[in-house]
Amino acid sequence: MGVFVTAINKLIIIFLLVLIGCFAKKKDIIDDCFIDKFSGFLTKIVVPCFIISSMQLSYTPELLQKGIVVFITCMIMHIWGMLVGFGTGKLFRVPHMNLGIWVFSCMFANIGFMGVPVISMIFGGNSVFYCAFASAAFNLASYTLGIWIIGKYGDGSHPVQISLRQLVTLPVNIAIIIGIILFIGNIQLPEAIGGTVKMVGDMIAPLAMIYIGAVLGRMPLREMIYDRWAYVISFIRLIVVPLTAYLMLRPFITDQLVLGVVIVGLSTPIGAYCAILAAQYGADERTASRYIFISTALSILTMPFFFFLFI
Repeated sequence: MGVFVTAINKLIIIFLLVLIGCFAKKKDIIDDCFIDKFSGFLTKIVVPCFIISSMQLSYTPELLQKGIVVFITCMIMHIWGMLVGFGTGKLFRVPHMNLGIWVFSCMFANIGFMGVPVISMIFGGNSVFYCAFASAAFNLASYTLGIWIIGKYGDGSHPVQISLRQLVTLPVNIAIIIGIILFIGNIQLPEAIGGTVKMVGDMIAPLAMIYIGAVLGRMPLREMIYDRWAYVISFIRLIVVPLTAYLMLRPFITDQLVLGVVIVGLSTPIGAYCAILAAQYGADERTASRYIFISTALSILTMPFFFFLFI
Protein backbone atom coordinates (compact mmCIF):
# COMPACT_ATOMS: atom_id res chain seq x y z
CA MET A 1 0.00 0.00 0.00
CA GLY A 2 2.86 2.36 0.83
CA VAL A 3 4.48 1.82 -2.59
CA PHE A 4 1.13 2.49 -4.28
CA VAL A 5 0.66 5.79 -2.42
CA THR A 6 4.25 6.83 -3.23
CA ALA A 7 3.67 6.16 -6.94
CA ILE A 8 0.41 8.13 -6.93
CA ASN A 9 2.12 11.07 -5.21
CA LYS A 10 4.90 11.06 -7.82
CA LEU A 11 2.35 11.02 -10.64
CA ILE A 12 0.57 14.01 -9.07
CA ILE A 13 3.90 15.83 -8.89
CA ILE A 14 4.53 15.11 -12.57
CA PHE A 15 1.05 16.35 -13.48
CA LEU A 16 1.48 19.56 -11.46
CA LEU A 17 4.85 20.26 -13.07
CA VAL A 18 3.24 19.94 -16.51
CA LEU A 19 0.51 22.35 -15.41
CA ILE A 20 3.14 24.86 -14.27
CA GLY A 21 4.72 24.84 -17.73
CA CYS A 22 1.34 25.16 -19.44
CA PHE A 23 0.31 28.02 -17.14
CA ALA A 24 3.60 29.85 -17.73
CA LYS A 25 3.08 29.71 -21.51
CA LYS A 26 -0.61 30.64 -21.45
CA LYS A 27 0.18 33.69 -19.27
CA ASP A 28 3.13 34.70 -21.51
CA ILE A 29 5.60 34.30 -18.66
CA ILE A 30 7.68 32.41 -21.22
CA ASP A 31 7.49 32.76 -25.01
CA ASP A 32 8.09 30.45 -27.98
CA CYS A 33 11.69 31.54 -28.37
CA PHE A 34 12.40 30.62 -24.76
CA ILE A 35 10.75 27.21 -25.21
CA ASP A 36 12.81 26.45 -28.33
CA LYS A 37 16.05 27.48 -26.61
CA PHE A 38 15.03 25.61 -23.47
CA SER A 39 14.70 22.41 -25.51
CA GLY A 40 18.33 22.78 -26.59
CA PHE A 41 19.40 23.39 -22.99
CA LEU A 42 17.71 20.16 -21.92
CA THR A 43 19.06 17.99 -24.73
CA LYS A 44 22.59 19.45 -24.80
CA ILE A 45 23.24 20.11 -21.11
CA VAL A 46 20.78 18.62 -18.61
CA VAL A 47 20.17 15.19 -20.19
CA PRO A 48 23.89 14.51 -20.89
CA CYS A 49 24.74 15.46 -17.29
CA PHE A 50 21.98 13.18 -16.05
CA ILE A 51 23.30 10.26 -18.12
CA ILE A 52 26.91 10.68 -16.99
CA SER A 53 25.82 11.03 -13.37
CA SER A 54 23.57 7.97 -13.58
CA MET A 55 26.46 5.85 -14.85
CA GLN A 56 28.80 6.79 -11.99
CA LEU A 57 28.38 3.33 -10.46
CA SER A 58 30.82 0.63 -9.44
CA TYR A 59 31.44 -1.65 -12.42
CA THR A 60 29.92 -5.10 -12.41
CA PRO A 61 29.63 -7.36 -15.48
CA GLU A 62 26.01 -8.11 -14.55
CA LEU A 63 25.02 -4.43 -14.60
CA LEU A 64 26.65 -3.90 -17.99
CA GLN A 65 25.03 -7.06 -19.33
CA LYS A 66 21.58 -5.85 -18.26
CA GLY A 67 22.24 -2.46 -19.86
CA ILE A 68 23.05 -4.19 -23.14
CA VAL A 69 19.84 -6.23 -22.80
CA VAL A 70 17.90 -2.95 -22.46
CA PHE A 71 19.60 -1.57 -25.59
CA ILE A 72 18.93 -4.65 -27.73
CA THR A 73 15.37 -4.99 -26.45
CA CYS A 74 14.59 -1.35 -27.22
CA MET A 75 15.98 -1.72 -30.74
CA ILE A 76 13.74 -4.75 -31.30
CA MET A 77 10.75 -2.83 -29.94
CA HIS A 78 11.42 0.02 -32.38
CA ILE A 79 11.17 -2.55 -35.18
CA TRP A 80 7.96 -3.87 -33.61
CA GLY A 81 6.58 -0.33 -33.50
CA MET A 82 7.40 0.07 -37.19
CA LEU A 83 5.48 -3.11 -38.05
CA VAL A 84 2.52 -1.92 -35.97
CA GLY A 85 2.71 1.47 -37.68
CA PHE A 86 2.68 0.13 -41.23
CA GLY A 87 0.02 -2.46 -40.35
CA THR A 88 -2.39 0.01 -38.75
CA GLY A 89 -1.57 2.64 -41.37
CA LYS A 90 -2.74 0.26 -44.07
CA LEU A 91 -5.75 -0.80 -41.98
CA PHE A 92 -6.92 2.80 -41.49
CA ARG A 93 -5.86 3.91 -44.98
CA VAL A 94 -3.66 6.69 -43.70
CA PRO A 95 -2.84 9.14 -46.53
CA HIS A 96 0.62 8.78 -48.08
CA MET A 97 1.76 12.21 -46.86
CA ASN A 98 0.90 11.31 -43.26
CA LEU A 99 2.08 7.70 -43.25
CA GLY A 100 5.65 8.56 -42.26
CA ILE A 101 4.43 10.56 -39.26
CA TRP A 102 2.02 7.75 -38.35
CA VAL A 103 4.71 5.04 -38.43
CA PHE A 104 7.24 7.23 -36.61
CA SER A 105 4.65 7.87 -33.89
CA CYS A 106 4.21 4.14 -33.37
CA MET A 107 7.95 3.55 -33.26
CA PHE A 108 9.32 6.29 -31.03
CA ALA A 109 8.12 7.30 -27.60
CA ASN A 110 9.23 10.40 -25.70
CA ILE A 111 11.95 8.54 -23.80
CA GLY A 112 14.22 11.56 -23.37
CA PHE A 113 11.90 14.27 -22.07
CA MET A 114 9.28 12.12 -20.36
CA GLY A 115 10.55 8.56 -20.03
CA VAL A 116 13.83 9.25 -18.27
CA PRO A 117 12.52 11.62 -15.57
CA VAL A 118 9.40 9.52 -14.93
CA ILE A 119 11.34 6.25 -14.72
CA SER A 120 13.90 7.78 -12.36
CA MET A 121 11.14 9.15 -10.11
CA ILE A 122 9.11 5.92 -10.02
CA PHE A 123 11.83 3.24 -9.91
CA GLY A 124 14.98 5.02 -8.73
CA GLY A 125 18.08 2.88 -8.16
CA ASN A 126 19.75 1.42 -11.25
CA SER A 127 16.84 2.41 -13.49
CA VAL A 128 18.62 5.64 -14.43
CA PHE A 129 21.62 3.58 -15.56
CA TYR A 130 19.43 1.49 -17.86
CA CYS A 131 17.81 4.65 -19.22
CA ALA A 132 21.12 5.59 -20.82
CA PHE A 133 21.04 2.40 -22.90
CA ALA A 134 17.39 2.99 -23.80
CA SER A 135 18.30 6.51 -24.95
CA ALA A 136 21.16 5.12 -27.04
CA ALA A 137 18.77 2.76 -28.81
CA PHE A 138 16.31 5.61 -29.44
CA ASN A 139 19.00 7.88 -30.90
CA LEU A 140 20.46 5.18 -33.15
CA ALA A 141 17.08 4.08 -34.51
CA SER A 142 15.51 7.54 -34.85
CA TYR A 143 18.52 9.11 -36.58
CA THR A 144 18.64 6.30 -39.15
CA LEU A 145 15.41 4.38 -39.67
CA GLY A 146 13.24 7.18 -38.30
CA ILE A 147 14.68 9.81 -40.62
CA TRP A 148 14.35 7.47 -43.60
CA ILE A 149 10.65 6.80 -42.85
CA ILE A 150 9.74 10.48 -42.38
CA GLY A 151 11.64 11.48 -45.54
CA LYS A 152 10.24 8.66 -47.67
CA TYR A 153 6.67 9.86 -47.08
CA GLY A 154 7.40 13.60 -47.18
CA ASP A 155 6.88 15.89 -50.15
CA GLY A 156 10.30 15.08 -51.58
CA SER A 157 11.55 18.65 -51.23
CA HIS A 158 14.22 17.68 -48.71
CA PRO A 159 16.52 14.76 -49.55
CA VAL A 160 17.08 12.29 -46.74
CA GLN A 161 20.61 12.49 -45.43
CA ILE A 162 21.72 10.15 -42.67
CA SER A 163 24.97 11.42 -41.21
CA LEU A 164 27.04 9.05 -39.09
CA ARG A 165 29.05 12.03 -37.88
CA GLN A 166 25.88 13.80 -36.73
CA LEU A 167 24.77 10.64 -34.92
CA VAL A 168 28.08 10.21 -33.09
CA THR A 169 28.42 13.88 -32.16
CA LEU A 170 24.98 14.20 -30.54
CA PRO A 171 25.56 15.50 -26.98
CA VAL A 172 23.44 12.68 -25.57
CA ASN A 173 25.48 10.02 -27.39
CA ILE A 174 28.75 11.64 -26.36
CA ALA A 175 27.53 11.54 -22.76
CA ILE A 176 26.63 7.85 -23.13
CA ILE A 177 30.12 7.05 -24.46
CA ILE A 178 31.76 9.01 -21.65
CA GLY A 179 29.51 7.38 -19.08
CA ILE A 180 30.28 3.86 -20.32
CA ILE A 181 34.04 4.54 -20.33
CA LEU A 182 33.90 5.87 -16.77
CA PHE A 183 31.71 2.94 -15.70
CA ILE A 184 33.83 0.18 -17.24
CA GLY A 185 37.03 1.84 -16.02
CA ASN A 186 35.60 2.26 -12.50
CA ILE A 187 36.55 5.93 -12.74
CA GLN A 188 34.84 8.34 -10.37
CA LEU A 189 34.79 12.01 -11.33
CA PRO A 190 36.46 14.44 -8.90
CA GLU A 191 34.04 15.61 -6.24
CA ALA A 192 33.68 19.15 -7.60
CA ILE A 193 33.05 17.98 -11.18
CA GLY A 194 30.93 14.98 -10.22
CA GLY A 195 28.87 17.08 -7.82
CA THR A 196 28.22 19.70 -10.50
CA VAL A 197 27.25 17.09 -13.09
CA LYS A 198 24.90 15.40 -10.63
CA MET A 199 23.30 18.68 -9.54
CA VAL A 200 22.59 19.68 -13.15
CA GLY A 201 21.38 16.17 -14.04
CA ASP A 202 19.04 16.10 -11.07
CA MET A 203 17.10 18.98 -12.63
CA ILE A 204 15.88 16.76 -15.46
CA ALA A 205 12.55 15.74 -13.89
CA PRO A 206 11.13 19.20 -13.05
CA LEU A 207 12.59 20.95 -16.10
CA ALA A 208 11.51 18.27 -18.60
CA MET A 209 7.95 18.20 -17.24
CA ILE A 210 7.71 22.01 -17.23
CA TYR A 211 9.02 22.04 -20.80
CA ILE A 212 6.36 19.54 -21.93
CA GLY A 213 3.69 21.66 -20.27
CA ALA A 214 4.99 24.77 -22.04
CA VAL A 215 4.88 22.99 -25.41
CA LEU A 216 1.29 21.94 -24.76
CA GLY A 217 0.46 25.49 -23.70
CA ARG A 218 1.47 27.03 -27.02
CA MET A 219 -0.75 24.81 -29.16
CA PRO A 220 -4.28 25.98 -30.09
CA LEU A 221 -6.58 23.70 -28.13
CA ARG A 222 -9.51 23.73 -30.55
CA GLU A 223 -7.41 22.58 -33.51
CA MET A 224 -5.81 19.81 -31.48
CA ILE A 225 -8.82 18.21 -29.81
CA TYR A 226 -10.95 17.80 -32.96
CA ASP A 227 -8.47 15.61 -34.86
CA ARG A 228 -9.99 12.13 -34.40
CA TRP A 229 -6.96 10.41 -35.88
CA ALA A 230 -4.83 11.91 -33.11
CA TYR A 231 -6.85 9.83 -30.64
CA VAL A 232 -6.45 6.68 -32.72
CA ILE A 233 -2.67 7.02 -33.00
CA SER A 234 -2.50 7.93 -29.30
CA PHE A 235 -4.32 4.70 -28.40
CA ILE A 236 -1.85 2.72 -30.50
CA ARG A 237 1.17 4.57 -29.05
CA LEU A 238 0.04 4.56 -25.41
CA ILE A 239 -1.79 1.22 -25.12
CA VAL A 240 -1.27 -1.16 -28.05
CA VAL A 241 2.51 -0.88 -28.44
CA PRO A 242 3.53 -1.08 -24.75
CA LEU A 243 0.91 -3.71 -23.89
CA THR A 244 1.84 -6.04 -26.75
CA ALA A 245 5.52 -5.45 -25.92
CA TYR A 246 4.87 -6.44 -22.30
CA LEU A 247 3.10 -9.64 -23.34
CA MET A 248 5.94 -10.52 -25.73
CA LEU A 249 8.84 -9.70 -23.42
CA ARG A 250 7.53 -10.96 -20.06
CA PRO A 251 8.42 -14.65 -20.74
CA PHE A 252 12.00 -13.73 -21.72
CA ILE A 253 13.05 -10.91 -19.36
CA THR A 254 12.94 -12.04 -15.75
CA ASP A 255 14.46 -8.93 -14.22
CA GLN A 256 11.49 -6.75 -13.30
CA LEU A 257 13.51 -3.52 -13.25
CA VAL A 258 14.90 -4.09 -16.75
CA LEU A 259 11.44 -5.00 -18.05
CA GLY A 260 9.92 -2.03 -16.22
CA VAL A 261 12.35 0.46 -17.77
CA VAL A 262 11.61 -0.84 -21.28
CA ILE A 263 7.82 -1.01 -20.91
CA VAL A 264 7.36 2.29 -19.07
CA GLY A 265 9.63 3.92 -21.65
CA LEU A 266 7.40 2.53 -24.40
CA SER A 267 4.28 3.80 -22.62
CA THR A 268 5.34 7.45 -22.94
CA PRO A 269 3.71 9.67 -25.59
CA ILE A 270 4.91 10.40 -29.11
CA GLY A 271 8.34 12.01 -29.12
CA ALA A 272 8.61 15.73 -29.88
CA TYR A 273 11.32 14.82 -32.37
CA CYS A 274 8.53 13.68 -34.72
CA ALA A 275 7.45 17.27 -35.39
CA ILE A 276 11.05 18.44 -35.78
CA LEU A 277 11.78 15.82 -38.44
CA ALA A 278 8.44 16.44 -40.16
CA ALA A 279 9.36 20.10 -40.63
CA GLN A 280 12.86 19.18 -41.78
CA TYR A 281 11.88 16.57 -44.36
CA GLY A 282 8.72 18.00 -45.92
CA ALA A 283 6.07 16.12 -43.94
CA ASP A 284 3.05 17.72 -42.24
CA GLU A 285 4.41 19.35 -39.09
CA ARG A 286 0.96 20.41 -37.84
CA THR A 287 -0.33 16.84 -38.01
CA ALA A 288 2.71 15.68 -36.04
CA SER A 289 2.11 18.43 -33.47
CA ARG A 290 -1.53 17.38 -33.01
CA TYR A 291 -0.48 13.78 -32.49
CA ILE A 292 2.13 14.84 -29.91
CA PHE A 293 -0.32 17.10 -28.09
CA ILE A 294 -3.11 14.55 -27.71
CA SER A 295 -0.81 11.63 -26.85
CA THR A 296 1.01 13.71 -24.23
CA ALA A 297 -2.24 14.84 -22.62
CA LEU A 298 -3.70 11.31 -22.59
CA SER A 299 -0.47 9.74 -21.32
CA ILE A 300 -1.13 11.22 -17.88
CA LEU A 301 -4.12 8.85 -17.70
CA THR A 302 -2.58 5.78 -19.38
CA MET A 303 0.98 5.63 -18.02
CA PRO A 304 -0.04 4.78 -14.42
CA PHE A 305 -1.43 1.46 -15.66
CA PHE A 306 2.05 0.41 -16.75
CA PHE A 307 3.72 1.76 -13.59
CA PHE A 308 1.52 -0.46 -11.46
CA LEU A 309 2.57 -3.58 -13.36
CA PHE A 310 5.95 -3.26 -11.67
CA ILE A 311 5.27 -1.97 -8.13
